[in-house]
Amino acid sequence: MATLCLLDDVGLIAKRWELNDEPVAIGRDDSAEVSLDDDSLSRRHFMVFREKDGYSIQDLDSQNGTWVDGKRAHTTKLKHHDCIVAGRTIFLFDNRAVPGQSEVPSTRETTAMP
Repeated sequence: MATLCLLDDVGLIAKRWELNDEPVAIGRDDSAEVSLDDDSLSRRHFMVFREKDGYSIQDLDSQNGTWVDGKRAHTTKLKHHDCIVAGRTIFLFDNRAVPGQSEVPSTRETTAMP
């Protein structure tokens, strides 16, 4: 199961979204599947999508760019624990395999675990 995690100011997971086969757009507009209150994000800033062999991220022509592990990303293959910076928002890509769980039914927000 892959998840996109929103990190808070001290680096703890504040929110988590499960990823599946559907592309997920992240931005500040309500039309994005993940909408965040960050004025430095574009309306639709970046998208995470599944490919045959994993997940990739694509910047959606954002004004401030999307950064993966300190490098500007246009379309970039994601690896477990990649740090994604968009605007003033920091995400962590988590691609751990969960035993006994082959697919996730939908993209949804879940509560962070301590």
